Amino acid sequence: MLNILEITCGTSVRIPDILPNLVHYLILFIQIFIPIVLIVLGMLDMGKAVMSNDEKVMKENQNKLIKRVIYAVLVFLVVAIVKTVVSMVANVSKDDSAAESGNISTCIECFVNGTESSKCK
Repeated sequence: MLNILEITCGTSVRIPDILPNLVHYLILFIQIFIPIVLIVLGMLDMGKAVMSNDEKVMKENQNKLIKRVIYAVLVFLVVAIVKTVVSMVANVSKDDSAAESGNISTCIECFVNGTESSKCK
């Protein structure tokens, strides 16, 4: 009988369900919170520069804001691209004839999507 606090990864490997959930929430944190913080910090720098009425400071902070927005978009896109690639690799490995490849793909999807996904048992 399967313990409620464990999931089966593959055919026989049992791991605590908190581990895949922790990885899933860490991925969400990186994908959502870090870009928001970068953009807010850039806006605060720009607001300070506008209040100072110094053209040189405004130009420097404008460049900082643009860089932070680019970094925020890159962080968001990198995480999304990695999740997409992992899902594609997991789907390809399911078609493979090796018995363990489907099990590994199920584990990977469980870690990426959390234990609430249909792949985790």
